Amino acid sequence: MEWTRSRFAIRKHRKIRDFELGFRHWADLLDASSKFPYSGLGYASKMDYGNFDQCVSVDYSFNGTRVLGKHCTVGMVLPDMNDNMSDPNTYYRLAMCRPDGCSASDFNYMLQSLVTLDIPAPFQEIMCQTAEANKPFTASDIAVLTIFAVVIFLMTVSTAYDTYLHYNELKSSHPLLLAFSVLSNGRKLLHISKHSTSKEHIETFFGLRVISMMWIVAGHGFVGWQNVSVSNRDVVNNWLDQRYALYITTSPLAVDTFFYMSGFLLAFQYLKSKSKPVMKQVLSIPHMYIHRYLRLTPAVLMIYLTVISFFKHMGSGPLWPSQESLAKSCREHWWAFFLYIQNYYNYKDLCITQTWYLSADMQMFILSPLILIPLSIILKRKSGFAISMSELLVLNLFCTFMPMLLKFHIRDYDNEYDTHSRLINYFIGMMLGVFMREKIDKPFLYIVKEQHRYLINILMWTFILLGLLATIVCYQEVLMWHDYDSTVLLDSLKRPAWCIGLSWITYSCYHGYGGFVNWILCRPIFQILGRLTYCIYLVHGSVIIYYILCTRVPWFFTNYNAFYMFCGHYVMSVLVAIFWTLAFESPLIIVEKFLMGGGSRAVKATPATATNNNETTPKKDALFQSPIFVKPTPSGDNNEAEPVKEMYQHRYDDEVPPDAELGGGVYKRRTENYKLVSSFVFWDIFTSKNIVSSLTKFDFSNVECGMKMNVEEDS
Repeated sequence: MEWTRSRFAIRKHRKIRDFELGFRHWADLLDASSKFPYSGLGYASKMDYGNFDQCVSVDYSFNGTRVLGKHCTVGMVLPDMNDNMSDPNTYYRLAMCRPDGCSASDFNYMLQSLVTLDIPAPFQEIMCQTAEANKPFTASDIAVLTIFAVVIFLMTVSTAYDTYLHYNELKSSHPLLLAFSVLSNGRKLLHISKHSTSKEHIETFFGLRVISMMWIVAGHGFVGWQNVSVSNRDVVNNWLDQRYALYITTSPLAVDTFFYMSGFLLAFQYLKSKSKPVMKQVLSIPHMYIHRYLRLTPAVLMIYLTVISFFKHMGSGPLWPSQESLAKSCREHWWAFFLYIQNYYNYKDLCITQTWYLSADMQMFILSPLILIPLSIILKRKSGFAISMSELLVLNLFCTFMPMLLKFHIRDYDNEYDTHSRLINYFIGMMLGVFMREKIDKPFLYIVKEQHRYLINILMWTFILLGLLATIVCYQEVLMWHDYDSTVLLDSLKRPAWCIGLSWITYSCYHGYGGFVNWILCRPIFQILGRLTYCIYLVHGSVIIYYILCTRVPWFFTNYNAFYMFCGHYVMSVLVAIFWTLAFESPLIIVEKFLMGGGSRAVKATPATATNNNETTPKKDALFQSPIFVKPTPSGDNNEAEPVKEMYQHRYDDEVPPDAELGGGVYKRRTENYKLVSSFVFWDIFTSKNIVSSLTKFDFSNVECGMKMNVEEDS
């Protein structure tokens, strides 16, 4: 009898304990759900996330059944009595935490058995997830991770081999053995070119490239404020219609800058060899296309594989299920993505949205021989320059008004990523490239008397800067009007106006008349960041999306918070881009050169050729390449190694033997002291040529750093 009573007491105790445990977990489920009305109901966004981590942490067993907390970001919708109740988009969207065995239909059935509702079912099954969501790794996830592991392994082995050569003063037996070396590729990445009198260098493009990329990251980062719950939603909505918001809303002009630089560099480089026979130029077109495709695609491929595979395992949050829709568009339109046509084929459902630029730029590049080959023929004639410039002027006028007329004719035209609307940027850059290539030996404003050039330069700079400012201001004003006709007219005129301003900046700075603007654009730090621009462009969207999807609580908007968030996005994008460059861009460029027959010979430790100012003049690799992907490294042709600046070596080159061979490179005695990359790299980046001590006596009227960028490597 006593034994029976004991068993009964134990069972009773267990039931009470299970009831208390279940009650406590049910309390957690209710506590993790959104409360209505929530604080700031009439001021904040109509979305509340509840407590995501509290919900998914619920994990207990009841009567032998495992119960998990399931968080549904939109688990309940309620109409707003003060808004359009017939439009579900105006409803309040509340998070709901419920057991994983329960569905929205179960709750709707219980509710409908009690009351009759004339509104859509309040309980929804939208963006629901448990702690075990996306846990299993699929075969594709494992395959992509294996590719990353192999690349990291190659980087480790190649770097170790490069280090061995370096310390034993040996040379590599084959260029591919150093292709993945972080030491060699990192040296190229951190290299800072010295002042050069070479007319093939457009160093101001480094500054334009970096500043434009910052502007793009800032503009894309602001999209997050429009897609998350914000405590002061009305402030965000009204902020976009304020004039001082132009520094964000006009960021698409930064993309126009890249198209402009792409057209300029292509023409400037191509016409250097205009004397080649026409048939030879025509036959080189397929090689040129393949060359470019292989240069751009490896880094794009890796960001694509990341998005469709293991990216879903990298985070969590109330909005995290949205990442599946991003991966879905990539899986459905993969062929358009890799053929670079998605800005027309699936422009409403882009894969990795920012890569529309690559599609447009590739299409312009494919069309470029139709312009450049005839130009190379015409320019051989006596009056060919005047004819070429006239034809390009007519072409630019056509590209200005053609998109305008098309959009006026098709009133519901909605493709904001098309290529033809941006041809004007490309061809204005190409026109200046032709001019500067043909007049490369002419002085600045050669048609003006020398004594008048300074005054004309000042007047032109004043006019151009005011014109660029007016373009930005008008852009914002028209955006505030929300008028279709005004927007179409502005879109067609703002681009040529912007690129004309960029043309003067490029031309004036190239000849050393850019003053303070040129000084800013020529900062050494821009050379390093400029080489990262392509990978920053590829990865920054994923960096921003990752931050948005991991959001747990509503944001609060202020200008400072928006700027602070931009800084975080940009810094993280730079860090990820460094890895992407060293792993997938720089190594594959070397591999591609070898496959295309440009790097089949072994790396030779031979002295670099010195120019008149003791600068290394690398052999050129004629690659037609957009400035966003440009890698103006000092390495030149793959057959010669760049001069090695040892990390532990003394600051002055006088203590280095004239021809000391180290790891596939050589030391070359310089008349100018080297500032070595290791101990002094950061000082050199920010204080090139002892800028701090010379600022007080700096002559801004005669800046001589406008011709440093190696355009042949860029093109």
